[in-house]
Amino acid sequence: MKTSNLLKSIVVITALSLIGCNKDQEENNDSGRLTTEDISANAKMDAISNDISEIAEDRLNTQSSARTANFQSILPDCASVTTTVSGNTWTSVINFGTTGCQYYNGAMLRGEIIVSGSTNFDQSPYVWTYNFNNFYYNDILVEGTKTLSRTVQATAALATPHPVVVIDLDLDITLPNGNEYSRVGTRTRELIEGYDTPLLFLDNVYQITGNWTTTGANSSHISTITTPLRVEIDCLHKLVSGVITITRNNHIAVLDYGNGNCDNTATIAMDGGAPYTFTFGN
Repeated sequence: MKTSNLLKSIVVITALSLIGCNKDQEENNDSGRLTTEDISANAKMDAISNDISEIAEDRLNTQSSARTANFQSILPDCASVTTTVSGNTWTSVINFGTTGCQYYNGAMLRGEIIVSGSTNFDQSPYVWTYNFNNFYYNDILVEGTKTLSRTVQATAALATPHPVVVIDLDLDITLPNGNEYSRVGTRTRELIEGYDTPLLFLDNVYQITGNWTTTGANSSHISTITTPLRVEIDCLHKLVSGVITITRNNHIAVLDYGNGNCDNTATIAMDGGAPYTFTFGN
């Protein structure tokens, strides 16, 4: 899904509001507030995390015997995949080359992502992982490991059993200028509509919950989904409702994505103040 553009806007708008000062003030303060580069790096990590998790799920779906026959991968033609099986473990090495391979959303990828899991696709929970080999996302070095755990179960969101994927985040990036950032946390993504049509991606609807911490050289902040996000793949803007609360120091920003309409407007309220409308996405 293309939640990365939405999360980029969340981070940028929130951080700008929280800072409440111009660039010169940012550079001179010692309170641990986010700098302009921190804001940009955080947005980049959102995009990286979402896209790579999507690729990891694509690999699992491709490997699953129930879907292999007709499942169409989302990987671009410029990516090559080598899959091996050793004992009860499959491993797919996705090679995006050394010069740049364009993902469907325009991101340029190079290097390798290694995705691995059990050949027993019926186990519950099903756990699989991915890591990197000299992997770059838009010239940003990406390192770390993610563990994903999928169950099919009924939840408060949907009484009918459906896929629930819990993603443990452990991600490090190095920007072209050498500055480093890390992120840890958990996100839970439930496929609440479209599970009964596994070969049709556009009818998928996801509910997302979770929280994560992003840390740079001198600061960190915590993002928590306080009302589940609803993502509709057939909506141009994807994210149609939900609330994210972001805290840093003594400041709180509340982002509200509305009541389910397919539009790209949301509201933000700072430190208990009146909400105002903003536009997210491209």
